[in-house]
Amino acid sequence: MKQFFTFFLLLCFFSTANAQNCVPDSTYRDSSAGVYPRPVIPGGTGKGIDKKACINKPYEFVFTVTIPDTLTIPGIPFLINLNFAKIDTTGAISNLPKGITYACNPPNCTYPKKTLGCLILKGTPTSDNLPGNYKPVIKLTIGSLLGNLQIDYPGVQFPGEYILELLDQNCLIATKDIHIVNDQFYPNPTEGWINSREDDISDLRLTDPLGRLISFQKSTTDSKFLLPENLNDGFYLLSWKSRNKNYIQKILLQRN
Repeated sequence: MKQFFTFFLLLCFFSTANAQNCVPDSTYRDSSAGVYPRPVIPGGTGKGIDKKACINKPYEFVFTVTIPDTLTIPGIPFLINLNFAKIDTTGAISNLPKGITYACNPPNCTYPKKTLGCLILKGTPTSDNLPGNYKPVIKLTIGSLLGNLQIDYPGVQFPGEYILELLDQNCLIATKDIHIVNDQFYPNPTEGWINSREDDISDLRLTDPLGRLISFQKSTTDSKFLLPENLNDGFYLLSWKSRNKNYIQKILLQRN
């Protein structure tokens, strides 16, 4: 009997854990109604979606949903008494990259008043997507004593925008305009320094083949780019901008 009871507790624990798609951020518990982080407002506040996604790489980002018992909406001169807020379990978030979906906690995506819930974007952006900025919009239904109100978030009542930046599969550049070259920088292989064949370049990023940033240089010095002294021999990727275009070149470091 004791073993059965222990097994039952473990089963309940794992069932609860599996049903919980995300965990809300408790620091937003006393915040006004809304989805957090707030949308980005140019020249104002709002953290927005500060985690970038990459094509063919798993991605997750968690929003916290705060539902108090009242809500102020611009254009309505009094507080609205809330009962709940909800979104449809599918199709309620537009403008997501292909491969990214969402899930809620609670799983039915209905958030009662005076509760703290969450919403998670998750999935793997497919190669059908073009790198760039995607601007998700959440369609919320607000349940109140006045009836159900349909609200876009962000939208008229909640200004700003969410920007989900999707990078290429090397996690380097968020644009479809990527020009792959072989001889802009020389010598290649290099013993630790390379020269550019032109001067008007900027934002030089050296990464490993997985897209992890190693060093950044705003511009070249006398058309020269130095690789870090402690870098091991091997292949690396150098990306840069020139005349409003983006370029990338594979560099072989070979000191020994």
